[in-house]
Amino acid sequence: MIIISALDNSGQQNAAEVLRYLRKQFPDERYIGIGGKALAAAGCELIRDISDCSAMLTGVFGAMKWAVPAYRRLVRAMDAGGVNLVVLVDSPTFNLPLARAAKKRNIKTLYFIAPQTWAWARFRNRKIRKRVDKLAVILPFEEEFFRQAGIDAEFVGHPFIDRLKSTSGKSQPFFAPFSPNILLMPGSRGHVIREVLPAQLRIIKRISEKMGKISVTLAAWPEAEDLILEIIRENGLSVSAGVLSEKADINVFTSHHSSLIQSATLVLAASGTGTLEVAWHSKPVILMYNGSKLLYHLIGRWLIKTKFLSLTNILAGRELVPEFMPYIRDESEIAGRAIDMLTTHRKETDAASSQLRPLMDTLYKPNPAKRVSEIAASLIER
Repeated sequence: MIIISALDNSGQQNAAEVLRYLRKQFPDERYIGIGGKALAAAGCELIRDISDCSAMLTGVFGAMKWAVPAYRRLVRAMDAGGVNLVVLVDSPTFNLPLARAAKKRNIKTLYFIAPQTWAWARFRNRKIRKRVDKLAVILPFEEEFFRQAGIDAEFVGHPFIDRLKSTSGKSQPFFAPFSPNILLMPGSRGHVIREVLPAQLRIIKRISEKMGKISVTLAAWPEAEDLILEIIRENGLSVSAGVLSEKADINVFTSHHSSLIQSATLVLAASGTGTLEVAWHSKPVILMYNGSKLLYHLIGRWLIKTKFLSLTNILAGRELVPEFMPYIRDESEIAGRAIDMLTTHRKETDAASSQLRPLMDTLYKPNPAKRVSEIAASLIER
């Protein structure tokens, strides 16, 4: 038996790709775990499906209601015997305790998409070193960082970049009824959407007041569409879902994200994996996050070890794109920056954007999922 634990949407999609290769190598194994529809389709028996709203959109405290029972079920599976490997994907709050449970039972563990302890919470490196047999990391600098902490790590490439490279050129931009065309990317998780999207909508209103009629599109995860539509309407804006309409204030799409990005003049995005696709297409972007101001000043500012918070700027080593994190101090400042990027600072904006794609190329290695499955096989055979 092999246990797979992937607690968010992007993580379970990455886990599903690994599982397809594992099933070719070990067709007689039983695969159980936590994930979503993609992981189930790849052949995993889910003890908890995270693709429903109760798991995806409730945040940490809501997730506790199902996370604790799910954890106990996985531990009972380990106690029953016959578990050859535990594959953990991201989500360290849940997966590091699961790694400890596996270690106590002498079960090998492979961690794919490592906790970002280089940014904050470096105390977790001690836990990782004790509990995890192998780290498969997706950022090039992580391999050396974790090795210096005594952790066996290997850079396998970023799976999202691998997918982008394999689908490059297969999508076409949408026709925008007005120019400029601003794309909103409020994230996939409910608590992030609730904090970021209302601010993005107010920023859009400020931009429109200064620049006149603009096109606004929004890239949504299917699981979050209802929440997004509700927030837009609560803010007094008209919306069209799935159909491009000149009459709507905002056009929301749950697919064709690559086309939406290509058609955008400027992107306003919540920090996350989706911003890598924006960088891949070398599009001007403003990154934002709207976490707790109080928690940041009480705790966060003492734990965060990086000068920048967005991956794009961390890779660049400077502010290549504007970032307003970990919370939004002044929405008018963001609106003003957006207007400058669209007008008087357009040349500088385009020059900075042209440097984004080369940064993304540093994250590429062919077929990370296959390499992770090979590492998994070596751990099982060991």
